[in-house]
Amino acid sequence: MTAKTSENGIFINGKRQVIELLQQMDAGDKARLLKNLRVRNPTLAKELTESCISFESIWDLDDSALKTVVSQMQPTILGLALSLVNAKNQRRALSLIPRDMAVRAFDIMQKDLSSNRHECQRAQLKILELALNLHRNRIIQFY
Repeated sequence: MTAKTSENGIFINGKRQVIELLQQMDAGDKARLLKNLRVRNPTLAKELTESCISFESIWDLDDSALKTVVSQMQPTILGLALSLVNAKNQRRALSLIPRDMAVRAFDIMQKDLSSNRHECQRAQLKILELALNLHRNRIIQFY
């Protein structure tokens, strides 16, 4: 950790501490805080939002935004990523995409993927990368 001194006191990596705090907050509180910050400092709000987005954050998206993300993934990648997710979120994601695509993703999820955990995590990172790009292009909105 680096410390900087200023006229008003000592700041110890303030952004990192705020990001850690945001990651611990529930989605509603995080959304309110970032919305208020966006009014005062849009650049900082954007940076903080992107820094605290994880794969788990996609489940905080509304159905329309989540559909935008999952419908752009190949069924194989989606199936691998969803295999590590709880059943409620699996059903939610699969219900938002065309049936043929959902069936192919579900078929992947039903396989024994225990030895392919790393591939499943890589699939989640691909989905996260897509979601971040959609967010940066203002197609979907986190928080």
